[in-house]
Amino acid sequence: MNELQREFEAFRPECIWLKQCHYTFQQLFESGQETAQLLHNSAPLFFRDLNNILIEYIFLQVCKITDPAKTGKRSNLTLDFINLELEKNRLFNQELKEYSDEIMRYRSLVQTARNRLVSHLDTDSVLAGESLGRHTSEDVVSFFECLQNYCDTVGWLIGVGPLDFSHPGSSGDVLDLISKLKSN
Repeated sequence: MNELQREFEAFRPECIWLKQCHYTFQQLFESGQETAQLLHNSAPLFFRDLNNILIEYIFLQVCKITDPAKTGKRSNLTLDFINLELEKNRLFNQELKEYSDEIMRYRSLVQTARNRLVSHLDTDSVLAGESLGRHTSEDVVSFFECLQNYCDTVGWLIGVGPLDFSHPGSSGDVLDLISKLKSN
């Protein structure tokens, strides 16, 4: 169990980092017209580029934590890896399966974009100007709720407890940036 705890305590910060990245994206680019206008008035090209960078990075992070448990002979610290370790310890249950399935459903929505446009420049996709990775805001909400619930459930099962990362803001974050831009 100590090894599983160590592995999970290395995996969970990756989930928290993903949530933090999404929070930054959300506050900058999905928080309303006033913020959109403020960013446009401040540095339109910079914030356009940052928007694209964050989208690509979030897609990469989603796929990174949901990749297969192994690549060749190397283990990957992923959802599947943690699930296999939970199974070995007879801790994997139906609740975790449901959370995992929903997390993997979201992966399926962004994986093609990650593969064809972020990790690689698929010639046909680029030349066709394909827009890949489309999903709804409800898909995103469900993904992060399930990720939080998954981590909390695993935390309880292995004795390290839950850790709420549903509201990751803190001093010096994106909200302070927006506030500073407003005051200028």
